[in-house]
Amino acid sequence: MAGSRVRILLTNDDGFDAPGLAAGWRALSALAGVQIDVIAPIAGHSGGGHVFSDNLRISRRRVGPMGEILVVEGTPVDCVCAGVHLPGRPRPDWVVAGINRGSNLGVDIYTSGTVAAARQAAIFGIPAVAVSQLVRKPLPDNWDESTRQAAAVLAAMIQPTAPPPPAVSPSIHAETLRAILGATTGQGPAPCWNVNLPRPPDGLAPPLGVRLAPLSRDPIHLQYEYCPNPDGTETLRYVGSYAERPSAPGSDVEAAFSGFITVTLVPL
Repeated sequence: MAGSRVRILLTNDDGFDAPGLAAGWRALSALAGVQIDVIAPIAGHSGGGHVFSDNLRISRRRVGPMGEILVVEGTPVDCVCAGVHLPGRPRPDWVVAGINRGSNLGVDIYTSGTVAAARQAAIFGIPAVAVSQLVRKPLPDNWDESTRQAAAVLAAMIQPTAPPPPAVSPSIHAETLRAILGATTGQGPAPCWNVNLPRPPDGLAPPLGVRLAPLSRDPIHLQYEYCPNPDGTETLRYVGSYAERPSAPGSDVEAAFSGFITVTLVPL
């Protein structure tokens, strides 16, 4: 993209007013020579997977420092479809989905709306990145730190031949470059990357580094509470603990839970 601006479509699955979307916009704003177009769903679609709609109703809103964005009454996949098919809009060079509040590790990618948006972009032939932030209760969110980490990773992925922007961590940038250069995409010109940012138990420690890790194939911690209802129906209420999911050695789950930024290729 030498001599021209890199056009990036930013979307999410937490909704247009989610703080993670603003954090993603700030992270991308640290990159030089980029044009950021924001197209986000009107409501949250976490866990909605790869769902698209037949009809997309789209409106324009001004949202904080992001300025005018497009809001879609639909899913994250719908937002990517809108970015590609709306008349008069240049085709994105990259699609970034996130920053999602909550990680998307292992088999989560099959239900994640964040990853679905990135996958749809890759299906269209557009390289894409899904970025998610691990949550540790009861620690408060730290979107400033999420922004700093994401900016370093995204700069390395989107502008690998450019020097790191002044505001980003040079070590995270360099380790991301090594991770992606060591990967075989098998996806031609449009890889789909899944990035998860760690959350240390004390909320303060920096990431241990960047690790290229395969997706865990272990299920999440599925546990339900059985509740018979007065009307004769029955309810199974999910009471599992995400932190108790299996953490196979070498997997993205193990790396993220240990404190690494994880980078994974998503199969199409």
